[in-house]
Amino acid sequence: FILAKCKNNHLWILDQHACDERHKFENLCATTEIREQPLIAPLPLELSPGEEDCIQENMDIFEANGFRFVYDASKPPRHRLALTALPHSGAKDRCKAVQFGKDDVVALCAVLGADDGIGASYSQTGGTGVDGSGQYSNNAVRRYAGGLSRNGQKAIARLPKAIAMFANRACRGSIMIGKSLSHTDMEGVVKKLGEVEHPWNCPHGRPTMRHVRDLLPMLSHDEKRAVQHIAGPTIAVVPSTQCETEDG
Repeated sequence: FILAKCKNNHLWILDQHACDERHKFENLCATTEIREQPLIAPLPLELSPGEEDCIQENMDIFEANGFRFVYDASKPPRHRLALTALPHSGAKDRCKAVQFGKDDVVALCAVLGADDGIGASYSQTGGTGVDGSGQYSNNAVRRYAGGLSRNGQKAIARLPKAIAMFANRACRGSIMIGKSLSHTDMEGVVKKLGEVEHPWNCPHGRPTMRHVRDLLPMLSHDEKRAVQHIAGPTIAVVPSTQCETEDG
């Protein structure tokens, strides 16, 4: 843990792991480009009318998340879109590879507000999201699937499963609790936390810092005692040899 004093003379204790994880997570969300895996043959989709409209209106977001579609106007509504590519993410940083499928299309539609954001795959799937598979009940997913803002700009909406994957990879790659840090390392952790959009919790909900106390009353008391000591009477102790010399 790190103890730090802010410019307003408040003392804080920071969790070095949660702080580093927070910074890595936001960086992954903002910069990661999800690769696409082309399919051998188009994969038909059965969507609600709202989901079908959502995909067509937000095609750039779906493509940024690794999906590719083909549209066939000759087919009946709800069946006009088919997948030609899916997002792909291999194993990395001791984390499992994450598989994406048709359910993730519905999940992203829900994030984007299709059918009032009540997608069955998004709202009912359970799990912890440790490897990106049990993604929808994960704290990180509930908080950030709609997209983080960065430097005042709204970031792209991300797949719930991708958010869980980013949170897991950020956690695995962060400074561990109990690791000894130099003063320079600690300054770096605190500085990076000051750059993130949401500094108070790691993506899984663990607090990054806690307020310890206001140091100003203590500092003011010490300063007051110092002033009183300087202004008060002083007693000079003169060695006996020096007194004898002056008397002689």
